[in-house]
Amino acid sequence: MSIKIHWVFRCTLTLAYSCLMFLMSSQDTSSVSLPPYLDKFIHFVEFGILCFMICWSLSPIKIGNKRIYTVIIAIAITSLYGMSDEIHQYFTPNRSVEIFDWLADTAGAVTAGLLWKTLTSRRRNNRRPLQEKSRQKILP
Repeated sequence: MSIKIHWVFRCTLTLAYSCLMFLMSSQDTSSVSLPPYLDKFIHFVEFGILCFMICWSLSPIKIGNKRIYTVIIAIAITSLYGMSDEIHQYFTPNRSVEIFDWLADTAGAVTAGLLWKTLTSRRRNNRRPLQEKSRQKILP
């Protein structure tokens, strides 16, 4: 038995996560010292999770005939959010604006989007009836 999670709940969790990210980027980090490039990894993971959650939120919505549009839209939203986060940090004391942070955000989004597409494609293929799968193997 599968449990369907309501779309509004998915969107609420995604919005809550993005608000948490906003609050965290509003904090003064001058007293925090990180090893070199660890902050880029943190950006990659944070925004990868955000993109995965956006894909999850958008998954019940069918955009055109191909589901890849959902992933592309999720990556675009995540990348734009990353850009807005860097602009927000410009106005936050003791925070810096770096293009490489935004690139790490976007790279995390692309990776998560591709992971989402791979996982959902496999899941959809496993749900197809056995006859349809065998017919695909026969046809070129």
